[in-house]
Amino acid sequence: MPINSTFRTIACVFFATHIPATILMDSQALLPPSIVPGFARELLDFHVRANHDPLMEHQPVWFKSLILFELLFQLPFFFVGYHAFYHGRNWVRIPGIAYGVHTATTLIPILAEILTDEDIPTDAARAQLFLIYLPYLIIPAMIAILLALEEKPFGKAGDAHVAKTSTRRSKTKRG
Repeated sequence: MPINSTFRTIACVFFATHIPATILMDSQALLPPSIVPGFARELLDFHVRANHDPLMEHQPVWFKSLILFELLFQLPFFFVGYHAFYHGRNWVRIPGIAYGVHTATTLIPILAEILTDEDIPTDAARAQLFLIYLPYLIIPAMIAILLALEEKPFGKAGDAHVAKTSTRRSKTKRG
């Protein structure tokens, strides 16, 4: 069964909102503070204070390594994924599975850290932070699963663009 329009919309919103979050917030784990805009530093400081986020506050090396891959692999895919889900393109299947599995896997140690970190002051604060990070596990995992289950995740229409391009190319070669 092809991916429905509701999940396509969820994926598009996820990719579109993750672009500024990655650039403005997550990248601060690796960038020198001098090149980060002041409003972005203030936004991260607010997040750390309000949500008691020990990962963004202390930025352990293992966490920075995950952020590096977020910037190098996931960030470019957010643009690709948005385009493919918005237009319903089947060619995203294999890259989308790779993205979804990689991203969901990186969230396991992050969520484990949140569940066990002693710097988080209360169970309510722990639950709040856990719920902030949880969609970054669930949505990529759903993307991977849905793309893996269906050879043509957007149906035959998802190949229409490829067919039109191939027809144009063959006509150009003959003409």
